[in-house]
Amino acid sequence: MRRLLVLIISLFLNNTFAFADCSTDDQLQFKSYNLRVENDYFNGTDNNYTSGISLSGVTHDLKGDTSVQCLPTITQFNTKLLTFLDNDILKEQNGISKNMYFNLQQRMYTPTDVKTSTLITNDRPYAGIVELAVGVNERKIDHASSTQVLDTKELTLGVIGPASLAKQTQNYWHTALGTFHSYGWDHQLTTEPALMYAYERKIKTDLEQNSYTPGMSKDLIKYYGFNVGNILTAAHIGIEGRYGLNIPNDFGSDGNYPGCDNSAPTNSKSEICTDKGDLIKQIPQGAHAFAIAELTGVAYDFSLDGNMFSNDSHVHKNPAVGKLVVGVSSLVPMNNNRNLKLVLMQVIQTKEFEEQKKKHDYVSFNVGMDF
Repeated sequence: MRRLLVLIISLFLNNTFAFADCSTDDQLQFKSYNLRVENDYFNGTDNNYTSGISLSGVTHDLKGDTSVQCLPTITQFNTKLLTFLDNDILKEQNGISKNMYFNLQQRMYTPTDVKTSTLITNDRPYAGIVELAVGVNERKIDHASSTQVLDTKELTLGVIGPASLAKQTQNYWHTALGTFHSYGWDHQLTTEPALMYAYERKIKTDLEQNSYTPGMSKDLIKYYGFNVGNILTAAHIGIEGRYGLNIPNDFGSDGNYPGCDNSAPTNSKSEICTDKGDLIKQIPQGAHAFAIAELTGVAYDFSLDGNMFSNDSHVHKNPAVGKLVVGVSSLVPMNNNRNLKLVLMQVIQTKEFEEQKKKHDYVSFNVGMDF
């Protein structure tokens, strides 16, 4: 299992840097990488959304029209589908700065009783997914409302079921940690290709053009969006508040969301200077606390409704789910204009389905490096 994990990471990194039929000057380069780990172990449970891990990269701002051939090879197929849905997504547009992000992740779900090998019909099914998301962030200033706006369009491709290797991953780590295996993975959802389109808009009133707000400050970010596909079909609305020292000029601190954790495009025509001619500053050491409240209306969730194209086990989902997130984020300057990012969050969710006996909580930890 360890060799398999090393192989997956190696393939991701090797393909991330690979370009096809593109000059060096036109290649879209990365400015940050992130590793995120989520697990309910720290809350004393091992069920529902029990574990997730992701590797992601965020690019520098797009300069003019960008060709799909100048993107890392691993992302090109997703991007071609995005350009089919929005022909202008990689084109230069007046007053809009853009960048891209790529996120490869694995998630797994289990029922509460993981010690029985028989099929459980009154709890959520065993389910795993491996998915690659590619998205474009579009940032602009809405002068009419004096707000900053971030629009994100994302396409995810993946696979649900045994091919996700969720069973092997969970049991490997349980063995390494000296805990019991989950014995019901033979009843997990069957193999199925996964496809999802997502759109989200974030709005904040802070019109700061530089890379951060100096000193102690606070901000408020409102957002809404939707997902369509056989991974998730839902709509959500939320709000995030932040308070602390040298808050980055981005759109939130939860790395699960695009444009957050210092991954938004620059709020100017250049990554070197603001529109006023001031140099873009390196973000100094800082830290802030944040809180998020979100409400989601769910039409379809593969981890609750089961496979879309077969009659597998499922539960009766709740049409509305609430989520509360509290956390801290810290940025530490390193040598050579690099920044180390650390984010720790506690996530609290209301019950997702009727058979669920109590709400579910989990911890999320993100470590990243900006260049």
